[in-house]
Amino acid sequence: MSSYIQKLSDFVYDTRKKYENLGYRVKKKIRFIIGRIFLYYVLIEMAFLFILPFIYILTTSMMTAADYLDPTVSWIPTKIEWANYKKALWGMDYPLSFMNTMITSLGSALLQTGSCAVAGYALGRYKFKFRNTFFILVVIVLLIPPQTTLLATYGMYVQLGLINTYFSVLLPALFGLGIRGALFILIYMYFFQRIPDAMDDAARIDGAGPFRLFGQIMLPLVKSAIIIVFIFSFVWHWNDNYEAPIFMYKEKLLTLQPKLQNINEYYRKKFGTVESELVKAMTEPMLFAGCFLVMLPVLIVYIIGQKHLAAGIERIGVIE
Repeated sequence: MSSYIQKLSDFVYDTRKKYENLGYRVKKKIRFIIGRIFLYYVLIEMAFLFILPFIYILTTSMMTAADYLDPTVSWIPTKIEWANYKKALWGMDYPLSFMNTMITSLGSALLQTGSCAVAGYALGRYKFKFRNTFFILVVIVLLIPPQTTLLATYGMYVQLGLINTYFSVLLPALFGLGIRGALFILIYMYFFQRIPDAMDDAARIDGAGPFRLFGQIMLPLVKSAIIIVFIFSFVWHWNDNYEAPIFMYKEKLLTLQPKLQNINEYYRKKFGTVESELVKAMTEPMLFAGCFLVMLPVLIVYIIGQKHLAAGIERIGVIE
């Protein structure tokens, strides 16, 4: 009799524990589902905020002038006007402007990727006199707005004969400067500092010199940094509408960014006697088409390298 009561008591206890655990698991699952729903809601809202301007540019670039002036047409055009892209190509002189932008952007990105790697490697791996001084100078260069040094830079380029040449943009990148060059040096420095010192010792024991150590051992270990620097440098030089137009202001050397402003001027001259405000309203869809043509190469570069870019950002922990 006592054994029967003991078994019944054990059964009741096990059943109670089972349902207690079940209730805990259900509560935990419900909290997990609610957290996921909230997370996806926030991510969708943020994605919508970033994608909305792109959708607006794309839809507006396909509108006719009548649709753009019609207040009842907001997002979906009544007729797709592919001619806007052709007119934007003419207004921006796209082939020549694209070539100028590609030379300055791709050239600067390649030069900065190499030169900033050398500077970041020196600051990150070597201990030498005035190392901290050089580090402080790099930080100061990062903090100083480029507008404050523009006049001095322009005067120096005039004396060197670099105005209206590609070298006015490529030369700073060759020496680790250019757009955000100091930031790229700090990124490389961060990555190089996190490589164990045992890698250097092992390579030197095997007879590797400083150049071989840098090129064959260290650089392959910071592929994420190389991709980050290249993509950021390419995008920032591509979107530059400040420095490049100042140093390269001749019509045949203008990049895509300042050429966007020429679309309205181009068609104002073409229509002649038409009022400028009306011409501006009629050419807005063409301007949006030009914006899309300017953004397209950057989007392609980002799509190709976004996996490596995200992985590198997770490692470095900073993004601007």
